[in-house]
Amino acid sequence: MKISDAVLLGEIVSPGNRRKDVIDRPREYAAAGVPFFLRVDLRNRVPTLALHELVDGEYRPLAAAGAGSTFTMVRPFGFSVDPADLLDDEAT
Repeated sequence: MKISDAVLLGEIVSPGNRRKDVIDRPREYAAAGVPFFLRVDLRNRVPTLALHELVDGEYRPLAAAGAGSTFTMVRPFGFSVDPADLLDDEAT
């Protein structure tokens, strides 16, 4: 499978690769024409989710939410979650 076959790709931002996860990979996915990009950021143990849609070759924010609220996306498929649920019970 090629990257250009994907409808949605996501990245979990890691402290050691922050630039790669936040800047480089989204650019790579946009250049390949991937319609949606989902970023999961667990920085400071406050999880956030952000969905972006490809518009004119760049990702634009479509939906976002932090811990304690509900992240909801409709496209490319329906999904909702409280980002706080991404942390394991032992760590909270």
